[in-house]
Amino acid sequence: MESHLQSAMGPHLDLTRVKLKNTQVELKNAQERIRKLEEKFHTRKMVWKIDEFTRIMSEAKNGTNTYIESDPFYTESLGYKLKVLLYPNGFGKGENTHLSVFIVIMKGEYDAILPWPFNKKVRFTLIDQQEDLWKRENVVDKSKTLLNPNEGEREGEGKEEFISHLKLQARRYVVDDTLFLQVEIDP
Repeated sequence: MESHLQSAMGPHLDLTRVKLKNTQVELKNAQERIRKLEEKFHTRKMVWKIDEFTRIMSEAKNGTNTYIESDPFYTESLGYKLKVLLYPNGFGKGENTHLSVFIVIMKGEYDAILPWPFNKKVRFTLIDQQEDLWKRENVVDKSKTLLNPNEGEREGEGKEEFISHLKLQARRYVVDDTLFLQVEIDP
């Protein structure tokens, strides 16, 4: 009876096996894509492309959205979870005159095994998009951070007067309504 049942179900069993095999291959491919994405977000250097900068600046000036934030990322090998805050119309001493940038430590999945406080230099670089590489004048500033991810997120450390609005407009920092900010964590 059992062999009769198997022969009657033969085509269905074969189809089920093929579907199972395809699902296993799809799962393996998805796991590989996730692994590659995780590698991308474990880095010492992150370049943040900010599109629609005119709109973002306008919203900051009228008070609707005073800042924007990058996607979170983990530092290379160390595992600190960070994000960047950018205040287009400034913050603190830079309000209404400068663009301000800050690094924020977030609660991350590796916090229990990391040394605290986070004691690394963070280098912010606003990339001049001048076509001639030799004529570029990137704006570079460092910030020493001593932060812990207590209770979620901290306000962050950074530069209230990173670049003045006048200098921002005088060079090619914003091209095609896009700005590039590089953030690098010293080892």
